[in-house]
Amino acid sequence: MAIYLIIILGIFIVTFLSFRIGDVFSPWFITTGIWLTIIITFQITHTELYPLQSRFYNCVLIWVPCMSITGIMTYYAFPAVNNSQQAIQEDFNYSQFFFLFFYILSMVCTPLYLYKIYKVVAMFGTEDLLFNLRILANAGEEDSLGKLLKYINAVNQALFIICLWKSPNISRFKFLTITLANLMCAFAIMEKGALFFLLFTTLFVLYEKKKIKIRSILIWGGAVVFLFYGINIARDSQENSANNDASFLDFFAMYILSPPVAFEQVQEKLTPQFGSRTFAFFYAFASKMGWGTYVIEPKLQEFVQVPIYTNVYTVFQPFFEDFGYKGVAFFSTVYGIFTGWLYRQFRNGGVISRCLYAYVVEILILQFFQENLILSLSLLFQYVIVFTLILQQRISWTVKAK
Repeated sequence: MAIYLIIILGIFIVTFLSFRIGDVFSPWFITTGIWLTIIITFQITHTELYPLQSRFYNCVLIWVPCMSITGIMTYYAFPAVNNSQQAIQEDFNYSQFFFLFFYILSMVCTPLYLYKIYKVVAMFGTEDLLFNLRILANAGEEDSLGKLLKYINAVNQALFIICLWKSPNISRFKFLTITLANLMCAFAIMEKGALFFLLFTTLFVLYEKKKIKIRSILIWGGAVVFLFYGINIARDSQENSANNDASFLDFFAMYILSPPVAFEQVQEKLTPQFGSRTFAFFYAFASKMGWGTYVIEPKLQEFVQVPIYTNVYTVFQPFFEDFGYKGVAFFSTVYGIFTGWLYRQFRNGGVISRCLYAYVVEILILQFFQENLILSLSLLFQYVIVFTLILQQRISWTVKAK
């Protein structure tokens, strides 16, 4: 079945390129390209991972066409501006007051990351520092400092996106300090996703501003893969002595190919709570508001052997676990409608949409890893609030053609 999927997805890619349906950062191109890459890589590499089964292939066969078709239909349902490239590259104004407010908030609170690192050193010493940071970052219970830093992380990332779009028409000092704040956060919480965020948003914005080409993206992508391999070895060196001998292929299999294999072990759950994992955000919010008592699914999921250990299960996992194949089909349509609309707003030069789509690009690229849109709606809302206050714009569902 893998060969048939490769042919089908390959035809999709050729169609998008031939008819110029969006660019390489369109939702449908990213989605099709990611899953095509995963399947081809699995076929040409010889790892110890368990083989992929029909469940994964069936979900890809449902997800990619449904998301691509609904995304393209939504994209063309809204009118376009005459010169989208010019609209994307146009500079925009922003609220100096709110930008300065969030910038000062970031600069005041970001040093708390250093305090968090100091606490770890005081508790455990400098030995195994990276490993201990990782354990504490994934702890189920968080203190008030940890909760605060999560909100500051969203502020730092939102400011970074705005600086990318405004550059070079923004203070280099502010851009540098905001970048350092994001790097400090990534180190303090040992969150690779924060580093992926910096990489993907930077490449996306530079490409759309015609500062780099596809070749540069591929080169930087390859370099960063090796960089993360080195970070992984450094972080896990004391966690398991056996990992010291891990090859680059082992690392690649762990972080690139293991989620689809792990997904094969996901089972549909028959629970009385509707969409227990998919709607975890809403159940958590309702519980905090005192609107009832609900089971809140933990964010940190159980590890499974594939045969290496992993606890990420691709974007399909929550939807299949709660609703089976119907859930995968339905939420692929939700993804398609939302990303297709947002991509049209971005191509039309919408200021907030430009910034918000830069964040969504990372979600689309990492869909082979885990679901980060619906399960992280809280973060999405935080972005919208910060962007709306700083950019002094509103998001509209219709755009008049110029």
